[in-house]
Amino acid sequence: MDSQLMIENAVRIINMVQYIIMSVFFCRMLCCFLPKKEGYLMDILIFISGVFIPSMVIDPNDMFNVTLAFIWMLLLMLFCFKGSVISKLSVTAVIYPLIIALNLLISEFSLRLWLAGGKSFLLDMAVSIADGLIHILFWYFIYRTFVSKVRQASRLYSQNTWILLGIICLASLVSITVCTYYTPEETYKIWPCAVACMVTNIGSLYLAEYFVNTIRHEMEQNSLKLQRVYYEELERNQAEIRRFRHDMNHHLLIIRDLFDQGDKEAAHAYFQELESQIAPQNRCFCKNSVLNAVLNSKYNKAADSSIDCFFRIDLPEVTAIDQVSLCSIFANTLDNAIEACLKIPEPEKRKISLKARIAENGFFSYEIKNAKINAVTVEKGKYVSDKKNRSEHGVGLTSLQRTVEKYNGTLRISYDETSFTVVILIGNSL
Repeated sequence: MDSQLMIENAVRIINMVQYIIMSVFFCRMLCCFLPKKEGYLMDILIFISGVFIPSMVIDPNDMFNVTLAFIWMLLLMLFCFKGSVISKLSVTAVIYPLIIALNLLISEFSLRLWLAGGKSFLLDMAVSIADGLIHILFWYFIYRTFVSKVRQASRLYSQNTWILLGIICLASLVSITVCTYYTPEETYKIWPCAVACMVTNIGSLYLAEYFVNTIRHEMEQNSLKLQRVYYEELERNQAEIRRFRHDMNHHLLIIRDLFDQGDKEAAHAYFQELESQIAPQNRCFCKNSVLNAVLNSKYNKAADSSIDCFFRIDLPEVTAIDQVSLCSIFANTLDNAIEACLKIPEPEKRKISLKARIAENGFFSYEIKNAKINAVTVEKGKYVSDKKNRSEHGVGLTSLQRTVEKYNGTLRISYDETSFTVVILIGNSL
């Protein structure tokens, strides 16, 4: 009897260690999806949840534990992790069916094995240890296989992407819940459903990698576009320099002849006109050379269209915001602003004001305001332009929204009859 008690205590200790190890991998997996909130209390709550939620025993017709697991998982995501409500619901839809399906299968196999072995004490202990090992191996596999994929994906996901991922996993969530609530007498009949749920949700994690590759390809294309703008700007400046160098001897001869004739006023006037023509068109708006090229390109485009531009930019050479994202913010908003100003028939009313800076606390603040006369149309929460090509409607603002969400920033849009304003705030940009 004493030996049996010692074995039970030893198994309890082993199970406790197993649950702790499992909790580590489970919690790390959740933190790959969404960043956890700061604070020791949050760390403790996440760790405790990581011990109990994935190890919760799920039996057929077990409505209490199935419901408890769902509510606990949902509350954990809502209160202990950062991000939008949509992203937290989607993560719940991905992880919850894995927990229920795995634990249901383990419970079923453990029970059948125990009964087949004659309900022996030693077999019961062995099954208990095997149960813990399976949980550890499963969540270790999930964590090691998808840690990089999920971490990259979650940073790039837009709200629509989270919604799509949640919808894909919703079917498995509903099916495994219903099958557990209303299990037939022959419980083995729900095993295929449990396996299908696990395959579906693990497949959704592979789908995350596909989304990441797609988004990364889009960012690379944007990067190439920005580089092309940069080099086109350099080429334009070089062409201007070559042209003025070619004409310089001619201009100098004219000025010399005017001085030889004693017409100093005409020489001075000619020199001033020449000076205005050869004044550098490439302005230095910021220290980032690629962003500066983009700004010069947009500024010159606006100037050619008689748009009065005011740029006040105070940015360091290097920021935590990657170069493609930073240039995308400026390029998309300026394109929209220029497009809106061009619809104003009076050139004197065309105005764009842009202010951007990184404060001492590391916050990136961005504000662009442009004049407008066109009406603003909003459909299903999205801004719709009046472009003839409907495939281009709202593309710029959608890309802008995705960039802001990537850095957990905020985007505010306001407008009235004569102006349109976009304000962006992103924290920890240094």
